[in-house]
Amino acid sequence: MQTIYQTVWTPPAQIKDHRGLLLDPDTFFFASPPPEIGAVISAASGAGTTEALNRLSRTPILQTLLENTRSVFSSWQQVLITLFYLFLFALLSLFSIGAGFLVGIILNASGAGSIWAWFGGGLVAVLFGWFYITTFRGSKAKCSFVGELGVAYYWQTRKGIKGEVLRFSETTGLRKNITNRYRYGDYDSTSFHYIWNNQPFLSDQPTRRRPFSIAGAAWDISISDDYIFAQAAERAWSTIRLQRAQAELAQSGVVRFSTAQSIKLEIGSGFITVIFSHRVPGRIEAHELELTTGNGTIAIRRKTDGWSSGRFNPLDLVNVVLQTRDIDDLNVFLYLVEAIVLKRS
Repeated sequence: MQTIYQTVWTPPAQIKDHRGLLLDPDTFFFASPPPEIGAVISAASGAGTTEALNRLSRTPILQTLLENTRSVFSSWQQVLITLFYLFLFALLSLFSIGAGFLVGIILNASGAGSIWAWFGGGLVAVLFGWFYITTFRGSKAKCSFVGELGVAYYWQTRKGIKGEVLRFSETTGLRKNITNRYRYGDYDSTSFHYIWNNQPFLSDQPTRRRPFSIAGAAWDISISDDYIFAQAAERAWSTIRLQRAQAELAQSGVVRFSTAQSIKLEIGSGFITVIFSHRVPGRIEAHELELTTGNGTIAIRRKTDGWSSGRFNPLDLVNVVLQTRDIDDLNVFLYLVEAIVLKRS
């Protein structure tokens, strides 16, 4: 017998979620992966399983409440969060009732009459309740797909389903920024922002489409669904980026990387070149290269004191410090430095 919950897309056998685990074949997907992202590598949905949704739709109210409560109290973190929101709900409810009584007393004292006084007080209480419900409404269900040629992300809204699609052919670089936040000296949360530019492959002009991004913040991002999705998307993109790098290396002998500053980086067999906007490019051979990372930066230096053939030459000095978030495809860049420049793998 069919129910109101009918999945739009049924995952093929053996398909995995973004964590690399086998996906439950009964996972409910309210959207389908678009064909332009190619064969689906991984998928995820926050809407639950079809059977669970169907069971909730036909069970009594008390049984539904018990099942929801059991799922909410699945970890101590959820327990604390639930208790906090219950306390906040009780506090705001008392405040709404108090505000309603206060408005009623004021209207009654001003001679508005008891009926209009309690009507006004009740209206204020309802408005406060409406504000609370709309402000602290739970997040909508989401589902995401990572394919061989792109990624897609959909979410539910009051007006229907919305989504965004990234085709790898419509981007040339990924930049990511992961920042730990502190409050009063103590760790508070970690924010992340993955953004793919809107410059199509083999084109110097960006499109009018806005860059595709995955962002969020969590106390522990290792269990954040959005962060896990971003990592899966980066892995799929890195495969495409490495294929382009191999073709570029075979054609021109170097692989180019852009940065947010007026500096470009070129990687070749046994060397790396730092291209400046207003000075001669600095080529660094593998035996001269000193590359260090840490504290959100990457430093590229030439091991020299500037003396060449008995003369001091300032152009021999290359010392560039870049923010890791400003370098396109940082992981691919570091991998190629090891494999092509230093030839360690």
